[in-house]
Amino acid sequence: MSSFNSEAIAAFKRQQASQPVYALPKVTSNATSSIPQSSASRPIVSSSKKKKQKLVYSQPTDTGVVKHTLSQLHNVIRYLKEKVDVPQTAEDLKANKVADIIANKDLYNHMINNEKIQYNSVDRTFQYKPDYAIRTKDDLLNLLKERQDKVGVSRGMPYRELDDCIDLTNSIKELESEGKIMVIRLMKDGSPRLLYYNDLQFNTPMDKEFVEMFHNVEVPDETDLKKSLEGAGLQTMAVLENKTRAEDKPKQRKRKQPNRKIKITNTHLENFLMPTKS
Repeated sequence: MSSFNSEAIAAFKRQQASQPVYALPKVTSNATSSIPQSSASRPIVSSSKKKKQKLVYSQPTDTGVVKHTLSQLHNVIRYLKEKVDVPQTAEDLKANKVADIIANKDLYNHMINNEKIQYNSVDRTFQYKPDYAIRTKDDLLNLLKERQDKVGVSRGMPYRELDDCIDLTNSIKELESEGKIMVIRLMKDGSPRLLYYNDLQFNTPMDKEFVEMFHNVEVPDETDLKKSLEGAGLQTMAVLENKTRAEDKPKQRKRKQPNRKIKITNTHLENFLMPTKS
C-alpha cells in the first residue's frame, strides 16, 4: 500500500512538471486607466535627463531704471543739472520716476554727502551745485571782475568752465552789447571761448581827427600787397613760412653699415699642428 502511494505521488509530480507555465495578467490601477490618452501616450522623461536640460531665464520687462545705487545717483545728478532749475524733494524725484530715495537709504546718504548736490536740511530739498553759482548776468559780471582782480590767475574765463551752469547765452549777449565784457569767439560757429571783464575806466576817448586818419589809411589791394611789402623792405608770410619749414626739417642720419663677418684662422698654430718630417 505504501509502495502504491509513492508511485502514484511520483507519477502526479511528473504530470505537473510536464504542464506549460502561463504568465499572470498585468493588473492596471484605476488611476492609470483614468488618464486621458493624449497625456498617457507621452513618454516619461527620466530624472537624469531633466537635470541635463538647460534653464532659460527671461529678461526683466522694466529695464529703464537701473537698480544699482551709484547708477541711480548718476541719474539723479544729471536730472538736477539738465532737467530742472528748482530744488526737488524726495516726493518730486519719485513722482518724476527718477529715483525712490525713501526706499533706498544708501542712495539717500550718497545724495546728502555728494559735492555736486546742495542739500537743504530745513526744507529737505536737493539741488544741483555747479562749480560757480551763476544764475543771473550780474553774477557772471561779478565773477569776471573778481577773476581780473586776482593775482596769478588768467584774467580770461574759459567758457568751458561754466558749462555746468545754467544757459548763459542771453546774459553774455546782453553784457557784451552793454560793453561790460569782452568775448573772444570761435571761428567755426561763433560760440564763446574766453570771457573778459571790461573795466570802463581804462577806455580812453579818442579824438575824431585820429579816428578819421586811421580809417583814411588805404590798404593795398590783395594783388598789389606783395609788391608794396617788398617795396617797403618787408617779407611776406609765405617767404617766412617756407624758410621756417626748411629749417625745421630734421636732418637725416647716416645709416650705420652692418659689420662684415671676418673669418679668422689661427695661422700661428699651423706649424705646430702639422706633422714633422722624420
